[in-house]
Amino acid sequence: MWMSKRNKAAERAARAAALKAEQERKERQKRIAMIAAVVVGIVVVIGGGFLIQNLRDSTGEAATPPAGVVDDYGVMVGDASAPTTITIYEDFQCPICAQLESEVGDDLNAAIDAGKVQVDYRMVSFLDRASGNEYSSRAMNAAAVVLDTSGADAFKSFHDELFANQPEEGTDGPEDDELIADAVTAGADESAVRTAIEDKSFDQWIKNATEQMSVDGVNGTPTVFVDGEAAGATLPEAVEAIRNAIE
Repeated sequence: MWMSKRNKAAERAARAAALKAEQERKERQKRIAMIAAVVVGIVVVIGGGFLIQNLRDSTGEAATPPAGVVDDYGVMVGDASAPTTITIYEDFQCPICAQLESEVGDDLNAAIDAGKVQVDYRMVSFLDRASGNEYSSRAMNAAAVVLDTSGADAFKSFHDELFANQPEEGTDGPEDDELIADAVTAGADESAVRTAIEDKSFDQWIKNATEQMSVDGVNGTPTVFVDGEAAGATLPEAVEAIRNAIE
């Protein structure tokens, strides 16, 4: 009888353990589902310091691009007959993008002026959460407004200024008045850009451009291509590829 009671107790304990395990499994599945439903993007740092965006914005709403954009999202700077095309995906809040610009920006500008290369800038924005005032998308919108109203040369000047004075991650970036002042310095007319910068008029286009980055198979910034060929998976490799292309 004692053995029978002992066996029954063991059976009850085994059933309780199995029930607990099943409940825990269901809870884990529920948590995973909840996380998948609310996460809109993941940023991680890999070997070369690149920032990776793994999930897409998938709004899919149509948006009118800024005047001067090529293939809906490319901003071409330089002579179209240049023998080499360098494509750069960048986020204005991305510190590694700023580092890339610091390392090769002057040489790249000289190569553009010399007709050696044309640069296809592919602006994206997924780092608003690294800013206290959504600087990533606001800066991209301002750059799009400058392009739309004042052309590629003013855009390039504004682009370079934004990276040269990039705010620290987690801090507030420049407010609209400062972005407008920088746009004017770059060659834009204040009356032409103020309302569009303040109203974030290219907001949907920004979302679509960032979505297109993922569609293109690009998962991080900065990402560099030289004549359509990927230029490595780390910042040093990208710097080397650009320097080789402009020599």
